[in-house]
Amino acid sequence: MDVELVSQLRSETGKGAARRLRSQQMVPAIVYGPKMESVSVAVSSKRMEKLLRDMGEESRLLSLSIEGDGEPRTKQVLIREIQVHPSRRRFLHVDFYEVPMDHPIVVVVPVELVGESVGVKKGGTVDLVRRTVSVRCLPGEIPEKIEVDIKKLDLGGAIHVGDLAKMVPYELVDDKHLSIVNILAPEGAAKEEEVKKK
Repeated sequence: MDVELVSQLRSETGKGAARRLRSQQMVPAIVYGPKMESVSVAVSSKRMEKLLRDMGEESRLLSLSIEGDGEPRTKQVLIREIQVHPSRRRFLHVDFYEVPMDHPIVVVVPVELVGESVGVKKGGTVDLVRRTVSVRCLPGEIPEKIEVDIKKLDLGGAIHVGDLAKMVPYELVDDKHLSIVNILAPEGAAKEEEVKKK
């Protein structure tokens, strides 16, 4: 699903101009990329808040409309950086990066666990170690999430990035030894195991 955001060209730059924009509930921003000159724009702070709430942790391609100079131009962008005031928690500046649609990029995608594991049915608990993974793909093919099937995971079982690479059709760029999810044995069972070993 395409996410759309409208921006307005701005001719004034500098601290004073930025303060005036923020007082009008607008956020100063810049749009740049390998195939364009950087452009100074402003976006609605309320729209940015809603956008980030809806997106959560995932990287999403945005259709950014740039208005204020004849016909609006639309750019396919990713949010590259957001500066937030440390105490007031308001947006100070946003960087949008225009992505070439024919070049793979690395994006962060949320992990979603699917099913109830064998280990959980035996009293174990799910320990989701990594909520996101890094994926290399074309900008138009960014997945909304990576589903991880944990139904076969028994007590003490784990899925690592290397295991996940065999389950999904995407190129994962994180270290293959990193854990995604573990099934922890019940505390009592772990103590019993220790007693047996002694």
